[in-house]
Amino acid sequence: MQSTATDSRDNAEMTDGDLVRVIVGGDHQCYEVLTRRYQNRLFKSILRQVGCIVAAEEIVQDAFVRAFLALSSFQKKSNFYTWLYRIALNASRSDFRRNQKMRPLESIGPNFDQLTIDRQVLPSESVERDEERRHVREAMQRLDDSYRTILILREFEGFDYQAIADVLDIKVGTVRSRLSRARQQLRHELRAYLNGKVATAICGAADGQQRIKASKHVAED
Repeated sequence: MQSTATDSRDNAEMTDGDLVRVIVGGDHQCYEVLTRRYQNRLFKSILRQVGCIVAAEEIVQDAFVRAFLALSSFQKKSNFYTWLYRIALNASRSDFRRNQKMRPLESIGPNFDQLTIDRQVLPSESVERDEERRHVREAMQRLDDSYRTILILREFEGFDYQAIADVLDIKVGTVRSRLSRARQQLRHELRAYLNGKVATAICGAADGQQRIKASKHVAED
C-alpha cells in the first residue's frame, strides 16, 4: 500500500511529456494523472464556450478519450494542454453536440466512464447572480463562435498569441486581427448595458447633488 502511494506521488510530480512517454509505453493508469491535472481547467473553459454544463462535461470526457487514443501522435515539444484543448475544441464542434451518440468508451486504458467534474469549480450562486458577470456571460454567448473562442483562449486561459495560433491552426497575425475584432464585437454587445451603467451613475450623482442642496437649504432655513 505504501509503495502504491509513493508511486502515485511520483507520478503526480512527473512532467506532462514524461507521463505521455510512460503511458504510450503501456502504463495506461498514468493517464489518470493527466486527467486529474487538467479536467477541471478544461471544463471551465469549455463551459464558457458552450454555455451548458451537461454539454461541457460530455465534451471534456470525449476530448480525454480522443486524446488518449491519439497519444502516440503527441509531440513532446508542444504543450500538452494546448494540444488537449485543440482536441476539445474540435469535439465541441462535432456532431455529438447535436444530440448524436458519443463514441463508445474503450474497454482498455483509464476508466473514462468514471470521469467526474468537480462542480465546485463552477461559480457560486452569489457570483452567478452578479449583474456584471451575467451580462458579460450573455454577451459572450451572442458572439460569433470564432470570436468567443479566441477571447476565451486569450482572456480566460491566458494563452499567448503563438499558443492561440497553434490551437486554432492560424497565423499569429490572424490571431491579432481576430482578437481585435472579437473585443470590438464584445464591446458592441455590452454597449447597452454599459450605457445604462453610466446613466445610472450620472443619475445617482445628480440625485446626490440634489440631496446635498436640499439639506443645505433646510439647514439655512
